[in-house]
Amino acid sequence: MEQRGAYSGYPDDESYEELTGHEPAPAKVRRGYDSGPEKMRSGFPLKGVLFAGLALILIGGGILGYQKYGASMKSMFKSSPRTAIQNGAGSDTGVRPKITDRVGQSDSNQQVAQVAQRAILYEEDSSDPQGKQTVGTVVWRLDQVAASPKQKPDTAIKADVELPDRKMKVALTIMRNTDPSMPATSHTMEIVFTVGPDFGTTIANVPGVYAKSPDQPRGTPLAATSVKVQDGYFLIGLSNVDVDRARNIQVLKERSSLDIPIVYGNGKRAILSIEKGSPGERTFNEAFSAWGQ
Repeated sequence: MEQRGAYSGYPDDESYEELTGHEPAPAKVRRGYDSGPEKMRSGFPLKGVLFAGLALILIGGGILGYQKYGASMKSMFKSSPRTAIQNGAGSDTGVRPKITDRVGQSDSNQQVAQVAQRAILYEEDSSDPQGKQTVGTVVWRLDQVAASPKQKPDTAIKADVELPDRKMKVALTIMRNTDPSMPATSHTMEIVFTVGPDFGTTIANVPGVYAKSPDQPRGTPLAATSVKVQDGYFLIGLSNVDVDRARNIQVLKERSSLDIPIVYGNGKRAILSIEKGSPGERTFNEAFSAWGQ
């Protein structure tokens, strides 16, 4: 990850609402670490939600907000540690796979798939000008998922993120859209957060997703529309306009990490950065190959 300096503070204006779409109000804290947002149905059945989002939410607002605040927020952190993550509170039983560098990993599909990569949660902290960062793990894998009960299972990219020190888990699913009734969407992303009872707030908004390389001060925003289903549960539809689709596919395949900006229910902001490493790169390449892209 890139070097990060001291955090200089957020501008005191209202333009950040362009990123969030609204100013989130505090919400009731979820009552259990293992209880995530209730799934409506398996996969991505919420056509109406995505249609409404595509009509009402402007992509440009998310891009403008992230470009204005994303770099200043992430620059508040110093370079992050590269130590292995040990088992922590709220983690699953069994041995957690170590975080390793991409160099020197085995070419075996099975061995690579079992190696966790680094995930870092960067959070705004009013009591610390340096901000706060929490290191966790992300495991990339391929799966077969049906977008709806009427559709056949299709190849999907899965990322399972764990941040034991924050008692947070994040499940990311990326699929191509095969539903002819949603012609404006090329791919879909489902992001589901699960937090512990003492997390202190809710996950109120995810304005978008950004693909990033280490030499970039900011990630490249995906041309997409983000729709909040409920606190902690978000659907993102990637634009199917030719130029948008081509660029989205290119940066998803080529960039080494994904940044997910987060707005908490208490109004504070964070960025979840998840590295691909060799397992992630392999997963993306195999998925896009299976999709003929």
